[in-house]
Amino acid sequence: MRRKVISTFLCVSMLAGLLSGCGAPSGDGAKKDTEKSGEDNKITMFLDDAATQSNFQDYLDAAEEATGLEIEVVPMPTNTADRTAKFMTILSSGDDTIDIISADQEMILSVVNTDYLEPLDDVLTDNVKSAYPESFIEMSDGKGVPMFMEIFCFWLNSKYVKEAGMDSVQTKEEFVKYLETVSKDGVYGYGGGWEQTYVWNDIGEFINLFGGNLYDWSDEKTQEAVKFLKEMVDNGWTSKSQIADQYTELNQKIMDGTVASMLNYSSFMPTYESAGRYGTDDIYIAPMLNLGEETTYANGWQYVLNAASPHKEAAKKFLNWAASLEGQKVYAETFSRIPARTDVIDDPEFSVPGIEELKPYLEETNLVVRPLPSNSSEYINEVGAQFQKYVSDEITFEEYIEAMDKCMKNYFPDETK
Repeated sequence: MRRKVISTFLCVSMLAGLLSGCGAPSGDGAKKDTEKSGEDNKITMFLDDAATQSNFQDYLDAAEEATGLEIEVVPMPTNTADRTAKFMTILSSGDDTIDIISADQEMILSVVNTDYLEPLDDVLTDNVKSAYPESFIEMSDGKGVPMFMEIFCFWLNSKYVKEAGMDSVQTKEEFVKYLETVSKDGVYGYGGGWEQTYVWNDIGEFINLFGGNLYDWSDEKTQEAVKFLKEMVDNGWTSKSQIADQYTELNQKIMDGTVASMLNYSSFMPTYESAGRYGTDDIYIAPMLNLGEETTYANGWQYVLNAASPHKEAAKKFLNWAASLEGQKVYAETFSRIPARTDVIDDPEFSVPGIEELKPYLEETNLVVRPLPSNSSEYINEVGAQFQKYVSDEITFEEYIEAMDKCMKNYFPDETK
């Protein structure tokens, strides 16, 4: 079967044509034209990095067989800024060449209160919604079908666990001992994705782990958490240069052995599986750190329907399948990710790599949704910029706390009253 993934070059060409006034016709005229040409059973999707994986065609084949649709896919850019920009361009311009888009929490929040997305009440019935975590449905206000669940996990390189002679790396005392022991000879005990648009994950998570309050920067535990992040840099336990690193670079560093532990999302499991590197004898998901609290972020991407799509009926055929028990199981098993539907996870016959290590997270760790305002991109950039100034000694600790206090009051006025 021919591969139905359109090249990134074609994606750029489509958008360029749109911006120059040469895009596909929109509105009722476009719908009539496609119906006349017999294309009302075809849809085009703009998808995340799963579309670039070698086994993506297996998922596409399963979807087409189940729905009777012909599906074409445009892969998204891997860079966050480029991906978000194209997402916004497609929706805000009324581009009707894209029907379904995969979107993360930040992308959804930026448009959930606009008319860019088609409501999915007829897909997300009460019965369907009951199979998903309530927070996932609330995230998109019923305008998205959750694709998978990703948990912000603690990963270890087993080589250094053995070198440190430790059976457990979980409490603050154990974590500090691990960092002190393995940080030498070009190796850092901890690595983070500290690039400006990524580091907000680490900041919020360490505040969670210390039992702090992201909204309250006068809180002693909040301050203790960010002091610890700076101390890791000052003590040589983590690298200041990682302020340029996104998760792609971080994943490479732990595989290269220059980083001995990290916080990163479970959705990167396929990266390690495809490289033959996942396992308790190599790189693996360990129990979550507990530096005072055992709390971490649970997130997930969702399929959303472009309100400008002339193929809404066909698109909903796919979305109904994607939301079903079968569709969730196929997605999870194809891409080695945790399904968003809890009834799939509870099935004793269901298995994906790492699921045994992730079950304690689902059963024992307090999973919370990442706090984000509607203008999430501006917020994320400001949080990242202030932190980078702090760890680079451009501003003092006191100046950093003051800046973050103002930031929270600006973006979360209701939570900081």
